[in-house]
Amino acid sequence: MTIKITRVTLLLAAFMTVLAGCGALFNNQTPLETSSQDESNPSDVTAKANPLPATADQPTALMMAAAEGDFSELQDLIDDGSNVNTVTPKGTALSWAIEKGQQVAALYLMSVGADPNQGIEEGMPSLLMAVAERGDNRLIKALLAAGADVNYADANGQSAIAYASYKGHLTSVKTLLKAGADVNVTPAGKSLLMHIVDNNDLLLAQVVIAAGADVNFTDDAGNTALKIAQQKGLKDLEMLLIQSGAAS
Repeated sequence: MTIKITRVTLLLAAFMTVLAGCGALFNNQTPLETSSQDESNPSDVTAKANPLPATADQPTALMMAAAEGDFSELQDLIDDGSNVNTVTPKGTALSWAIEKGQQVAALYLMSVGADPNQGIEEGMPSLLMAVAERGDNRLIKALLAAGADVNYADANGQSAIAYASYKGHLTSVKTLLKAGADVNVTPAGKSLLMHIVDNNDLLLAQVVIAAGADVNFTDDAGNTALKIAQQKGLKDLEMLLIQSGAAS
């Protein structure tokens, strides 16, 4: 057990080192893209090729271990050849780890090649959206580094940055923006900025405006972020929007 836990710890440490140095990701380059990696470097966890996805009718043993955060069992299964990207009608090992709040298990699975874009039903929320709603910035960075689609939108037009914004997770919004998140998404037919103004979040409004949010977006009912601020008597937001070019 001690040996296995130590090996897991080393893998996670290597993966987090990769995250700490993934400047390319937050300069809008391809996630995990590097200039010249030495493929023989044993600490380069991300050099592993993601196993091709497989399918199963029932939850797998790897999914069960991930949901329980059972590191010894996770490593045994991976060492025995379990496919980390097996997709079932109930999701994947990574989705189960994230759903059950097993952060370290999720990080371990990504360190051995788990693909965060696998197992998502079309139109349903992504894993990145789930952790963005929680404001789990460590997992947000890990999912982005593992290749999560930062601008994936569900059937309602919601995206990870929208989920983070609704909950007021300023740090998470900044992380997503650095990774290339679209600041002009229109969930439920309203701009992200309109939702933020409706929540009376001045700091977040400043951040998305600085990132290029359209201050004059008008929804089908003729509403704008400025009109919302005026109707709610949000003077600071009203002033910010006018100073940023909102038309009255």
